[in-house]
Amino acid sequence: MRKIWFILAMLVPFWLVSGCTSFQQHMYDFGITAERGRADLKPGSVEIGGLTMSYLERAGKGETIVLIHGFGANKDNWMRFVRDIPAEYRVVAFDMPGHGDNSKLEDRTYSIDYFADSLAGAADALGLSRFHIAGNSMGGYISIVYAARNPQRVITMCLLDNAGLTALSPRPSDLQLAIMRGQNPLTPASEEEYSTLLEYAFYKKPFIPWPITSVLARQAIASNAFNQKMWNDLNAEPADVSSLLSGIDLPVLVIWGDRDRILHVSTTEILTRLLPDSQTIIMKDCGHLPMLERPKETAGYYVSFLKKQQ
Repeated sequence: MRKIWFILAMLVPFWLVSGCTSFQQHMYDFGITAERGRADLKPGSVEIGGLTMSYLERAGKGETIVLIHGFGANKDNWMRFVRDIPAEYRVVAFDMPGHGDNSKLEDRTYSIDYFADSLAGAADALGLSRFHIAGNSMGGYISIVYAARNPQRVITMCLLDNAGLTALSPRPSDLQLAIMRGQNPLTPASEEEYSTLLEYAFYKKPFIPWPITSVLARQAIASNAFNQKMWNDLNAEPADVSSLLSGIDLPVLVIWGDRDRILHVSTTEILTRLLPDSQTIIMKDCGHLPMLERPKETAGYYVSFLKKQQ
């Protein structure tokens, strides 16, 4: 993949004649398409209740794995993780409402119930009757709510630095402390603030070729007002799924980075106590997005967990 980006970098002089923004966008689109291709992921979409739900899918003859991203992210967060998932698994990575390639509808209330209901509708539309589910951050929050409401449809659940227990965390995260000071690093309004977001998300930032960071920063800045709305909708009530956890009677894998600045690793203490059938892996020197920061290692833990359930 680095060779591809080296070749593209040789095209930089054309930037002068094609325009900075458009050239960067073309390179970004090329790179994302190439990364999806390496993971055998193909885009698709379904219509549910006036909403288009976009997704990436890798065909497979075995069981299905559904992947749910976090707040402000999108389905492409899972591309490198999927490369190390055995080929027999069918994989579907959804964009949640208001994220990725989905419409940003101002008239919707982006509560956790809305996200979980949208996931349920998209799963129905794709005929996903029973599947494994894995979610990162807000995606883990959504996964818990969905599994609690649809226990007959979920085989196993994997929670990667999941939200939903922020108010109960034994120790506050750097994000919580920032929010108490009136700051929200998750909704950047400038390139400098986007750089700060990356510092919160990763302990050791993975290789991100130019100009992906520039394009993602522009997208985040352009979506600032809408992301603020989604954040306010999502946090209108304290996040607390503790009452749901003890009723989830299925195998659960919890993966957490010990250097997570967004959701403190001490949250795993609650999950271990409340989930009757769970295994916890704390990844040393890893941040909030293990499937992006260390995709091969994270996928390895997940595959080992899945094999134990067979």
